Amino acid sequence: MILDRTKQPVSGKPKDILFPDFYETKFDNGIKLFVISNPDFPLTSARFLFKTGSCHDVLTHKRLDGTASMTADLLTKGTKEKSAVEIAEIIDYHGAVISSGADYDASYLGINSLDRYFEKMFDLVCTMVLGSAFSDEEIERKKLQVINSLLSYRDDGGYLAESVFRKMLYGSSPYAADEEGTMKSVASIGREDITEYYKNFYVPSNLVIALVGNISAVKAEKLVFKKFGDLKAGKIPDIKFPELLDAKPSKVYLTEKKGAVQSNIHAGHTGINRNCRDFVAITVMNTILGGSFTSRINKNLREVNGYTYGARSSFNWKKYQGDFSVEVDVRNDITSDAVKEIIKELVDISVANVTHEELQTAQNYITGNFPMQLETPNAVASKLLNLELYGVDKDFYNKYISEINSLTLDDIRITAEKYLHPDSLTISVAGDTAENSKTMKQFGEIRVIHNIDEIE
Repeated sequence: MILDRTKQPVSGKPKDILFPDFYETKFDNGIKLFVISNPDFPLTSARFLFKTGSCHDVLTHKRLDGTASMTADLLTKGTKEKSAVEIAEIIDYHGAVISSGADYDASYLGINSLDRYFEKMFDLVCTMVLGSAFSDEEIERKKLQVINSLLSYRDDGGYLAESVFRKMLYGSSPYAADEEGTMKSVASIGREDITEYYKNFYVPSNLVIALVGNISAVKAEKLVFKKFGDLKAGKIPDIKFPELLDAKPSKVYLTEKKGAVQSNIHAGHTGINRNCRDFVAITVMNTILGGSFTSRINKNLREVNGYTYGARSSFNWKKYQGDFSVEVDVRNDITSDAVKEIIKELVDISVANVTHEELQTAQNYITGNFPMQLETPNAVASKLLNLELYGVDKDFYNKYISEINSLTLDDIRITAEKYLHPDSLTISVAGDTAENSKTMKQFGEIRVIHNIDEIE
Protein backbone atom coordinates (compact mmCIF):
# COMPACT_ATOMS: atom_id res chain seq x y z
CA MET A 1 0.00 0.00 0.00
CA ILE A 2 1.39 3.40 -1.00
CA LEU A 3 1.26 6.12 1.63
CA ASP A 4 -0.71 9.17 0.47
CA ARG A 5 1.54 12.05 1.53
CA THR A 6 -0.97 14.67 0.40
CA LYS A 7 -3.09 13.97 3.48
CA GLN A 8 -2.16 14.67 7.06
CA PRO A 9 -2.05 11.49 9.16
CA VAL A 10 -4.90 11.16 11.62
CA SER A 11 -3.56 11.41 15.15
CA GLY A 12 -5.06 9.60 18.08
CA LYS A 13 -6.05 11.12 21.37
CA PRO A 14 -2.95 11.64 23.58
CA LYS A 15 -2.79 9.12 26.40
CA ASP A 16 -1.55 9.58 29.93
CA ILE A 17 2.13 8.94 30.47
CA LEU A 18 2.73 7.04 33.66
CA PHE A 19 5.28 8.72 35.87
CA PRO A 20 8.05 6.25 36.76
CA ASP A 21 7.37 4.07 39.80
CA PHE A 22 9.30 5.22 42.83
CA TYR A 23 10.27 3.96 46.26
CA GLU A 24 9.62 6.27 49.19
CA THR A 25 10.82 6.05 52.77
CA LYS A 26 11.30 8.36 55.73
CA PHE A 27 14.14 8.06 58.21
CA ASP A 28 13.68 8.51 61.94
CA ASN A 29 15.35 11.93 61.80
CA GLY A 30 12.87 13.19 59.21
CA ILE A 31 14.80 12.77 55.96
CA LYS A 32 12.58 11.68 53.08
CA LEU A 33 14.12 9.54 50.35
CA PHE A 34 12.71 8.85 46.90
CA VAL A 35 14.30 6.32 44.56
CA ILE A 36 13.48 5.68 40.91
CA SER A 37 15.39 2.64 39.71
CA ASN A 38 15.98 2.49 35.97
CA PRO A 39 18.92 0.45 34.66
CA ASP A 40 18.40 1.91 31.18
CA PHE A 41 19.60 5.35 32.27
CA PRO A 42 23.34 5.75 31.52
CA LEU A 43 23.52 8.41 34.23
CA THR A 44 22.48 8.42 37.86
CA SER A 45 21.23 11.60 39.46
CA ALA A 46 21.20 12.61 43.11
CA ARG A 47 19.26 15.70 44.11
CA PHE A 48 19.15 17.12 47.64
CA LEU A 49 16.37 19.57 48.42
CA PHE A 50 15.98 21.57 51.62
CA LYS A 51 12.43 22.89 52.01
CA THR A 52 13.47 26.45 52.81
CA GLY A 53 14.63 29.15 50.42
CA SER A 54 15.05 32.88 50.10
CA CYS A 55 11.65 33.70 51.59
CA HIS A 56 13.05 32.28 54.85
CA ASP A 57 15.73 34.97 55.00
CA VAL A 58 13.27 36.87 57.20
CA LEU A 59 13.69 34.21 59.90
CA THR A 60 17.41 34.86 60.30
CA HIS A 61 18.82 37.14 62.99
CA LYS A 62 19.71 40.05 60.68
CA ARG A 63 17.05 39.31 58.05
CA LEU A 64 19.42 39.98 55.17
CA ASP A 65 17.92 39.29 51.74
CA GLY A 66 20.13 37.00 49.66
CA THR A 67 21.41 34.86 52.53
CA ALA A 68 19.69 31.66 51.39
CA SER A 69 20.84 32.11 47.81
CA MET A 70 24.44 32.74 48.83
CA THR A 71 24.47 29.81 51.25
CA ALA A 72 23.30 27.41 48.55
CA ASP A 73 25.75 28.75 45.96
CA LEU A 74 28.66 28.35 48.38
CA LEU A 75 27.98 24.66 49.02
CA THR A 76 30.12 23.77 46.00
CA LYS A 77 32.89 26.26 46.83
CA GLY A 78 34.95 24.20 49.20
CA THR A 79 34.71 21.82 52.16
CA LYS A 80 36.88 21.37 55.23
CA GLU A 81 39.02 18.91 53.25
CA LYS A 82 38.92 20.22 49.66
CA SER A 83 39.08 23.65 48.05
CA ALA A 84 36.65 24.87 45.40
CA VAL A 85 39.30 24.28 42.71
CA GLU A 86 39.97 20.72 43.89
CA ILE A 87 36.24 19.93 43.89
CA ALA A 88 35.86 21.34 40.36
CA GLU A 89 38.80 19.27 39.12
CA ILE A 90 37.41 16.05 40.62
CA ILE A 91 33.98 16.65 39.07
CA ASP A 92 35.45 17.49 35.65
CA TYR A 93 37.77 14.47 35.70
CA HIS A 94 34.85 12.12 36.30
CA GLY A 95 32.59 13.78 33.72
CA ALA A 96 29.98 14.71 36.30
CA VAL A 97 27.79 17.81 36.43
CA ILE A 98 26.99 19.57 39.69
CA SER A 99 24.61 22.42 40.47
CA SER A 100 23.37 24.27 43.52
CA GLY A 101 21.15 27.23 44.23
CA ALA A 102 18.05 28.51 45.96
CA ASP A 103 14.70 29.88 44.86
CA TYR A 104 12.00 31.37 47.05
CA ASP A 105 10.80 28.08 48.52
CA ALA A 106 13.77 25.71 48.53
CA SER A 107 17.53 25.25 48.38
CA TYR A 108 19.07 22.44 46.36
CA LEU A 109 22.24 20.63 45.46
CA GLY A 110 22.38 18.06 42.70
CA ILE A 111 24.79 15.95 40.71
CA ASN A 112 24.60 13.83 37.56
CA SER A 113 27.22 11.14 37.16
CA LEU A 114 28.09 8.10 35.09
CA ASP A 115 27.02 4.94 36.90
CA ARG A 116 30.53 3.68 37.52
CA TYR A 117 31.50 6.89 39.35
CA PHE A 118 28.22 7.56 41.12
CA GLU A 119 29.15 6.36 44.61
CA LYS A 120 32.29 8.46 44.58
CA MET A 121 30.37 11.53 43.37
CA PHE A 122 27.59 10.90 45.87
CA ASP A 123 30.17 10.79 48.66
CA LEU A 124 31.61 14.10 47.44
CA VAL A 125 28.21 15.80 47.39
CA CYS A 126 27.40 14.52 50.87
CA THR A 127 30.66 16.05 52.06
CA MET A 128 29.49 19.39 50.67
CA VAL A 129 26.11 19.11 52.37
CA LEU A 130 27.62 18.10 55.70
CA GLY A 131 30.89 19.99 55.77
CA SER A 132 30.97 23.08 53.55
CA ALA A 133 33.74 25.41 54.63
CA PHE A 134 32.11 28.76 53.80
CA SER A 135 35.54 30.34 53.69
CA ASP A 136 35.86 34.11 53.97
CA GLU A 137 37.67 34.18 50.63
CA GLU A 138 34.85 32.39 48.78
CA ILE A 139 32.20 34.47 50.53
CA GLU A 140 33.83 37.74 49.50
CA ARG A 141 34.28 36.49 45.94
CA LYS A 142 30.61 35.49 45.75
CA LYS A 143 29.45 38.77 47.25
CA LEU A 144 31.40 40.70 44.64
CA GLN A 145 29.86 38.62 41.84
CA VAL A 146 26.32 39.17 43.12
CA ILE A 147 26.79 42.90 43.71
CA ASN A 148 28.20 43.37 40.21
CA SER A 149 25.29 41.38 38.82
CA LEU A 150 22.74 43.49 40.72
CA LEU A 151 24.50 46.65 39.57
CA SER A 152 24.21 45.57 35.94
CA TYR A 153 20.48 45.01 36.42
CA ARG A 154 20.02 48.77 36.94
CA ASP A 155 20.34 49.15 33.17
CA ASP A 156 17.79 46.40 32.51
CA GLY A 157 14.29 47.79 32.11
CA GLY A 158 12.75 44.34 32.44
CA TYR A 159 14.40 43.83 35.82
CA LEU A 160 13.31 47.27 37.05
CA ALA A 161 9.70 46.75 35.99
CA GLU A 162 9.51 43.24 37.48
CA SER A 163 11.22 44.28 40.71
CA VAL A 164 8.82 47.17 41.33
CA PHE A 165 5.84 44.99 40.38
CA ARG A 166 6.88 42.30 42.86
CA LYS A 167 7.53 44.73 45.72
CA MET A 168 4.26 46.58 45.24
CA LEU A 169 2.15 43.46 44.81
CA TYR A 170 3.62 41.43 47.67
CA GLY A 171 4.13 44.30 50.12
CA SER A 172 5.31 42.92 53.48
CA SER A 173 5.30 39.31 52.25
CA PRO A 174 8.69 37.53 52.20
CA TYR A 175 8.10 37.01 48.48
CA ALA A 176 8.52 40.75 47.88
CA ALA A 177 12.30 40.47 48.23
CA ASP A 178 14.71 39.69 45.41
CA GLU A 179 16.04 36.13 45.69
CA GLU A 180 19.61 37.40 45.28
CA GLY A 181 19.08 40.28 47.70
CA THR A 182 19.97 43.94 47.23
CA MET A 183 23.40 45.53 46.89
CA LYS A 184 23.07 46.82 50.45
CA SER A 185 21.94 43.50 51.98
CA VAL A 186 24.52 41.41 50.10
CA ALA A 187 27.33 43.75 51.14
CA SER A 188 26.26 43.24 54.78
CA ILE A 189 26.24 39.42 54.69
CA GLY A 190 29.08 37.90 56.69
CA ARG A 191 30.25 34.39 57.40
CA GLU A 192 28.23 34.30 60.62
CA ASP A 193 25.04 34.95 58.62
CA ILE A 194 25.84 32.13 56.20
CA THR A 195 26.64 29.66 58.97
CA GLU A 196 23.51 30.70 60.90
CA TYR A 197 21.29 29.97 57.91
CA TYR A 198 23.11 26.69 57.28
CA LYS A 199 22.84 25.59 60.91
CA ASN A 200 19.14 26.44 61.22
CA PHE A 201 17.80 25.16 57.91
CA TYR A 202 20.19 22.49 56.57
CA VAL A 203 18.85 19.88 58.96
CA PRO A 204 17.51 16.34 58.34
CA SER A 205 13.87 17.15 59.07
CA ASN A 206 14.03 19.71 56.26
CA LEU A 207 15.75 17.45 53.72
CA VAL A 208 14.32 15.47 50.81
CA ILE A 209 16.61 13.36 48.61
CA ALA A 210 15.83 11.86 45.22
CA LEU A 211 18.06 9.26 43.54
CA VAL A 212 17.22 8.37 39.94
CA GLY A 213 19.01 5.94 37.66
CA ASN A 214 20.72 2.57 37.78
CA ILE A 215 20.50 2.17 41.54
CA SER A 216 18.32 -0.06 43.68
CA ALA A 217 16.18 1.19 46.54
CA VAL A 218 18.10 -1.00 48.99
CA LYS A 219 21.46 0.40 47.93
CA ALA A 220 20.17 3.97 47.89
CA GLU A 221 18.77 3.66 51.41
CA LYS A 222 22.08 2.28 52.68
CA LEU A 223 24.05 5.12 51.08
CA VAL A 224 21.81 7.79 52.60
CA PHE A 225 21.64 6.18 56.02
CA LYS A 226 25.42 5.83 56.14
CA LYS A 227 25.86 9.57 55.64
CA PHE A 228 22.84 11.03 57.42
CA GLY A 229 21.28 8.35 59.62
CA ASP A 230 22.94 9.45 62.87
CA LEU A 231 22.10 13.14 62.57
CA LYS A 232 19.46 14.76 64.77
CA ALA A 233 16.26 15.92 63.13
CA GLY A 234 16.28 19.62 63.92
CA LYS A 235 13.23 21.89 63.82
CA ILE A 236 12.25 24.60 61.35
CA PRO A 237 10.33 27.64 62.67
CA ASP A 238 7.04 28.50 61.01
CA ILE A 239 6.89 31.38 58.56
CA LYS A 240 3.92 33.73 58.32
CA PHE A 241 2.58 35.32 55.17
CA PRO A 242 0.25 38.35 55.20
CA GLU A 243 -2.89 38.28 53.07
CA LEU A 244 -2.29 39.76 49.63
CA LEU A 245 -4.77 42.35 48.43
CA ASP A 246 -5.08 43.44 44.81
CA ALA A 247 -5.01 47.11 43.91
CA LYS A 248 -8.57 48.44 43.81
CA PRO A 249 -8.75 50.37 41.57
CA SER A 250 -5.66 49.59 39.50
CA LYS A 251 -2.43 51.46 40.26
CA VAL A 252 0.45 52.51 38.05
CA TYR A 253 4.13 52.60 39.04
CA LEU A 254 6.59 54.34 36.74
CA THR A 255 10.32 53.74 37.18
CA GLU A 256 12.77 56.03 35.43
CA LYS A 257 15.24 54.38 33.07
CA LYS A 258 17.49 57.11 31.76
CA GLY A 259 17.78 57.29 27.99
CA ALA A 260 15.05 54.71 27.49
CA VAL A 261 13.52 54.54 24.02
CA GLN A 262 11.12 51.81 25.05
CA SER A 263 8.92 50.88 27.99
CA ASN A 264 9.20 47.59 29.82
CA ILE A 265 5.74 46.67 31.09
CA HIS A 266 5.01 44.22 33.88
CA ALA A 267 1.32 44.19 34.80
CA GLY A 268 -0.75 41.79 36.85
CA HIS A 269 -2.27 40.85 40.15
CA THR A 270 -2.34 38.12 42.80
CA GLY A 271 -2.28 34.55 41.55
CA ILE A 272 -2.18 31.02 42.97
CA ASN A 273 0.06 28.77 45.00
CA ARG A 274 1.25 25.54 43.43
CA ASN A 275 -1.24 23.14 45.01
CA CYS A 276 -4.26 25.11 43.79
CA ARG A 277 -6.97 22.66 42.78
CA ASP A 278 -7.50 24.48 39.46
CA PHE A 279 -3.82 24.33 38.51
CA VAL A 280 -4.37 22.31 35.33
CA ALA A 281 -7.26 24.46 34.09
CA ILE A 282 -5.25 27.61 34.83
CA THR A 283 -2.28 26.21 32.88
CA VAL A 284 -4.40 25.59 29.79
CA MET A 285 -6.24 28.91 30.08
CA ASN A 286 -3.00 30.84 30.36
CA THR A 287 -1.49 28.96 27.41
CA ILE A 288 -4.36 30.30 25.30
CA LEU A 289 -4.10 33.77 26.80
CA GLY A 290 -0.36 34.41 26.73
CA GLY A 291 1.61 31.30 27.56
CA SER A 292 2.68 30.30 24.05
CA PHE A 293 3.81 31.93 20.80
CA THR A 294 0.35 31.42 19.27
CA SER A 295 -1.43 32.92 22.29
CA ARG A 296 -3.95 35.75 22.13
CA ILE A 297 -1.76 38.37 23.79
CA ASN A 298 1.23 37.64 21.58
CA LYS A 299 -0.92 37.59 18.45
CA ASN A 300 -2.57 40.89 19.40
CA LEU A 301 0.55 42.84 20.35
CA ARG A 302 2.99 41.26 17.87
CA GLU A 303 1.02 40.33 14.75
CA VAL A 304 -2.11 42.49 14.73
CA ASN A 305 -0.70 45.74 16.13
CA GLY A 306 3.02 45.33 15.55
CA TYR A 307 3.87 46.74 18.97
CA THR A 308 6.54 44.23 19.95
CA TYR A 309 8.59 41.18 19.02
CA GLY A 310 6.88 39.16 21.72
CA ALA A 311 4.57 39.30 24.73
CA ARG A 312 3.71 36.70 27.33
CA SER A 313 1.62 36.04 30.40
CA SER A 314 2.29 33.64 33.27
CA PHE A 315 1.05 32.48 36.64
CA ASN A 316 4.15 32.62 38.82
CA TRP A 317 3.17 30.15 41.52
CA LYS A 318 5.08 29.54 44.72
CA LYS A 319 4.45 27.42 47.80
CA TYR A 320 2.47 29.90 49.85
CA GLN A 321 1.40 32.65 47.43
CA GLY A 322 1.72 33.59 43.78
CA ASP A 323 1.03 36.18 41.12
CA PHE A 324 -0.18 36.57 37.56
CA SER A 325 1.61 38.91 35.18
CA VAL A 326 1.86 40.04 31.56
CA GLU A 327 5.27 41.13 30.28
CA VAL A 328 6.03 43.10 27.14
CA ASP A 329 8.50 45.70 25.81
CA VAL A 330 7.19 48.46 23.50
CA ARG A 331 8.16 51.89 22.24
CA ASN A 332 7.58 54.74 24.67
CA ASP A 333 4.90 56.36 22.53
CA ILE A 334 2.66 53.28 22.47
CA THR A 335 2.96 52.27 26.13
CA SER A 336 -0.64 53.11 26.99
CA ASP A 337 -1.91 51.53 23.77
CA ALA A 338 -0.21 48.25 24.69
CA VAL A 339 -1.71 48.31 28.19
CA LYS A 340 -5.16 48.88 26.68
CA GLU A 341 -4.77 45.80 24.49
CA ILE A 342 -3.56 43.70 27.43
CA ILE A 343 -6.63 44.66 29.46
CA LYS A 344 -8.84 43.95 26.45
CA GLU A 345 -7.49 40.40 26.20
CA LEU A 346 -7.93 39.80 29.93
CA VAL A 347 -11.56 40.87 29.66
CA ASP A 348 -12.34 39.02 26.44
CA ILE A 349 -11.19 35.59 27.61
CA SER A 350 -13.24 36.03 30.79
CA VAL A 351 -16.57 36.94 29.20
CA ALA A 352 -16.76 34.68 26.15
CA ASN A 353 -15.77 31.13 25.35
CA VAL A 354 -12.54 30.51 23.46
CA THR A 355 -12.81 28.57 20.22
CA HIS A 356 -12.50 24.81 19.84
CA GLU A 357 -9.38 25.38 17.74
CA GLU A 358 -7.74 27.49 20.46
CA LEU A 359 -8.48 24.92 23.13
CA GLN A 360 -7.22 22.01 21.05
CA THR A 361 -4.06 23.89 20.06
CA ALA A 362 -3.27 24.61 23.72
CA GLN A 363 -4.00 21.02 24.75
CA ASN A 364 -1.78 19.65 21.97
CA TYR A 365 1.00 22.09 22.84
CA ILE A 366 1.08 21.13 26.52
CA THR A 367 0.65 17.38 26.09
CA GLY A 368 3.18 17.31 23.25
CA ASN A 369 5.84 19.01 25.35
CA PHE A 370 5.23 17.01 28.52
CA PRO A 371 7.11 13.80 27.54
CA MET A 372 10.26 15.84 26.85
CA GLN A 373 10.20 16.98 30.48
CA LEU A 374 10.87 13.41 31.63
CA GLU A 375 13.85 12.59 29.43
CA THR A 376 16.69 12.81 31.98
CA PRO A 377 17.19 11.48 35.52
CA ASN A 378 17.68 15.01 36.82
CA ALA A 379 14.42 16.20 35.26
CA VAL A 380 12.50 13.28 36.76
CA ALA A 381 14.10 13.85 40.17
CA SER A 382 13.20 17.55 40.07
CA LYS A 383 9.57 16.87 39.25
CA LEU A 384 9.28 14.27 42.01
CA LEU A 385 10.84 16.59 44.59
CA ASN A 386 8.54 19.43 43.54
CA LEU A 387 5.49 17.27 44.19
CA GLU A 388 6.77 16.71 47.72
CA LEU A 389 7.79 20.34 48.28
CA TYR A 390 4.47 21.82 47.17
CA GLY A 391 2.21 19.20 48.70
CA VAL A 392 0.85 17.92 45.40
CA ASP A 393 -0.60 14.40 45.03
CA LYS A 394 2.09 11.96 43.94
CA ASP A 395 -0.10 10.64 41.11
CA PHE A 396 -0.49 14.14 39.64
CA TYR A 397 1.48 13.38 36.47
CA ASN A 398 -0.20 10.02 35.91
CA LYS A 399 -3.47 11.79 35.12
CA TYR A 400 -2.03 15.08 33.85
CA ILE A 401 -2.68 14.58 30.14
CA SER A 402 -6.21 13.21 30.60
CA GLU A 403 -7.13 16.14 32.86
CA ILE A 404 -5.85 18.60 30.28
CA ASN A 405 -7.81 16.93 27.48
CA SER A 406 -10.99 16.72 29.57
CA LEU A 407 -11.29 20.50 29.87
CA THR A 408 -14.16 22.16 28.02
CA LEU A 409 -14.69 25.63 26.59
CA ASP A 410 -16.85 26.50 29.60
CA ASP A 411 -14.08 25.35 31.95
CA ILE A 412 -11.65 27.80 30.37
CA ARG A 413 -14.09 30.72 30.53
CA ILE A 414 -15.01 30.00 34.15
CA THR A 415 -11.34 29.67 35.10
CA ALA A 416 -10.49 32.98 33.41
CA GLU A 417 -13.40 34.72 35.10
CA LYS A 418 -12.28 33.37 38.48
CA TYR A 419 -8.53 33.97 38.29
CA LEU A 420 -8.13 37.07 36.06
CA HIS A 421 -8.82 40.51 37.53
CA PRO A 422 -8.46 43.18 34.81
CA ASP A 423 -9.96 45.87 37.05
CA SER A 424 -7.42 45.31 39.84
CA LEU A 425 -4.02 45.56 38.19
CA THR A 426 -0.64 46.53 39.50
CA ILE A 427 0.96 48.10 36.43
CA SER A 428 4.73 48.61 36.56
CA VAL A 429 6.50 50.40 33.71
CA ALA A 430 10.21 51.14 33.41
CA GLY A 431 11.07 53.77 30.84
CA ASP A 432 10.67 57.50 30.24
CA THR A 433 8.55 58.56 33.23
CA ALA A 434 7.93 62.06 31.89
CA GLU A 435 6.37 60.73 28.68
CA ASN A 436 4.55 57.82 30.31
CA SER A 437 3.05 60.03 33.03
CA LYS A 438 1.00 61.84 30.36
CA THR A 439 -0.72 58.73 29.02
CA MET A 440 -0.76 56.17 31.86
CA LYS A 441 -2.93 58.13 34.32
CA GLN A 442 -6.03 56.76 32.57
CA PHE A 443 -5.33 53.37 34.17
CA GLY A 444 -5.05 54.50 37.78
CA GLU A 445 -3.19 56.57 40.33
CA ILE A 446 0.44 57.06 39.33
CA ARG A 447 3.48 56.79 41.56
CA VAL A 448 6.94 57.55 40.21
CA ILE A 449 9.79 55.40 41.53
CA HIS A 450 13.22 57.05 41.56
CA ASN A 451 15.16 54.36 43.47
CA ILE A 452 13.95 50.76 43.71
CA ASP A 453 15.98 50.23 46.89
CA GLU A 454 13.92 52.84 48.74
CA ILE A 455 10.51 51.30 48.07
CA GLU A 456 8.46 50.80 51.23
